[in-house]
Order: sequence, then C-alpha cells, then structure tokens
Amino acid sequence: MVDANAAAIVDKDATLAAFVEHFASRFGAHLLAVLAYGSYLRGKRDTVLDFYVVLDSYSALPRLAGLANRLLPPNVYHVTLGSGDARQAAKFATVTLEHFKHSIETDFHCYFWARFAQPFVVLFARDESLRRQIEQLGLAAARRVLASSLAALPETFDSETAWRHAFTLSYGAELRAEDAAGAARLVEHYGETLNAHLEALASEFNLTPVAPRRWRHTPSALAATRLDHEWKRRRRLGKFLSIARLLKAAFTFNDPLDYVVWKVARHSGVVEEPTPLQRRHPLLFGWGVLWRLYRRGGFR
Repeated sequence: MVDANAAAIVDKDATLAAFVEHFASRFGAHLLAVLAYGSYLRGKRDTVLDFYVVLDSYSALPRLAGLANRLLPPNVYHVTLGSGDARQAAKFATVTLEHFKHSIETDFHCYFWARFAQPFVVLFARDESLRRQIEQLGLAAARRVLASSLAALPETFDSETAWRHAFTLSYGAELRAEDAAGAARLVEHYGETLNAHLEALASEFNLTPVAPRRWRHTPSALAATRLDHEWKRRRRLGKFLSIARLLKAAFTFNDPLDYVVWKVARHSGVVEEPTPLQRRHPLLFGWGVLWRLYRRGGFR
C-alpha cells in the first residue's frame, strides 16, 4: 500500500532519485516503475535500500536470468552508487508487471502480497494510469493479508492488533532475520496508513466500528481453523522458497554471503564471519555459515 507521509518525505531525496536514474539507464524502455519500501522509508540511513523494479518483459535481462526470474520471481541484485561518505548500497528485485499483479492477486504464498500490504512509495511510473494500477495492487495486497488473518481475531479488536497479527504470520512464513518485534515496529510506524486501509476494506469483511480504530466482527471457529492450516502450509512452503531464492541470489547478487551475514547481525545481533573461500564460492562452501546462523537463532 502507498504511504502518503513517506512519499512526501522522499519526494526530493537525492539518493532515491539517483537510483531511479540508474534503473532508467540500466533498463531503458523496458522500465515501467520503481518502488521503494523497507526501513529507509522509516528514517533509517545506516541500511541497504530496497527497491522493486517493474519491467514490461524479462527480455530486459540476460536469457538465463530472465528464465530464472520467470520461474521463481523475483531476481534480486545488488548495486552501489557514489563513493566515499556518499556511497550507498541497495538491493533491487526485478519482476514484470504481469507477474507482479498475478502474484499479489493469486499466489498462495504471501511473499508478494505481504510485502506490498506494507507501505511503499512509487518513485517512478511510466504514466499516471500505471501509477494508479500499482497503488490499487497495494490495496489488493492489504485485502489478501486481512482476508488471511482476521478470522483468528477475537470478537472485538483494534487496528494495531489486526495488522500486528497479520504481519507476524507473514514474517513466520519465510526465513527472516528480523526478530518477533519487527511486525510491531512496522505497525507502530505506519499506524495511520494501516488503519486507513483497514477502514477502506472494513465493509468487505463485515467489520463494525465500535470506537476509533476499534472493530467488531463475528469470529468463526471453522474459519480460524482453516486459516491456521493454511498458514502452516505457507510456513512449510516458505522455508523451501526462501532457500530456493537464496540459491538463485548466489548467481545474481554481488557478495551474497556478506549481505546475509550483515543483515542477520543487524537484526538479531548474531555475528558470523565467512572465510575467504566461502566468500569466493558461497554456493559451494557458504552453507556452514548459514547453518551456524540458523542454529544460533540468527533467522527463523
């Protein structure tokens, strides 16, 4: 979903503008849109920026990379702009508009629709019609998240509880370095935007307002059980998909092992140092580092 406050903050951000220019130069006429999301929008500056680059076709990528992107979207790449104190690293994911739309609206696993139920900013869109379409896909993502979580809530609940529960479920369906409080921090920062989206979708879920940001519905034990089974399946599937995407990133991401180690340390405090051999050949020799991180609770 699009966050107006974040959009206003980044509107004149020179760092973000430089990356948009880089993507425009890199992908040329194939570029449809650039989306920013993640902790940079929440004010963190000691971080790697996160972008989604929406393309009109996978022919914008080398043949094997395009095939990999088509089979298991997205591809994730690393890029660094600037030098010295102005040096800024980013990772960006590539996906076609068709794949992006299909994944949000129909995928069983929550990888896409949980991410874009979270606030993001459309930094660039080829035209206003496309910008509106992407914004509507953000609302569709929010709809998917709520539809997959509300049945487990008590008869009355507040917006913060609803979103915190929804994002906690989605975090648990992937191998992630963020701790259990990550969902709470996300909701705390974007409370107003998330509540506005819940208000916009309330009638679709038969929610009755009982106080500001507080709702009533008629919970169903059967629906709650069904959702519980669905999330168990998503968690099992998510571990497999996370490993598959990690394997794929070893071919598309510069220094993938160092990035994983850095991110785990940043979010969990668990530190491991890869050897030079593991850095040169992460796909062959990096698994020992990942296993130690997992055993020490670096990610779940």
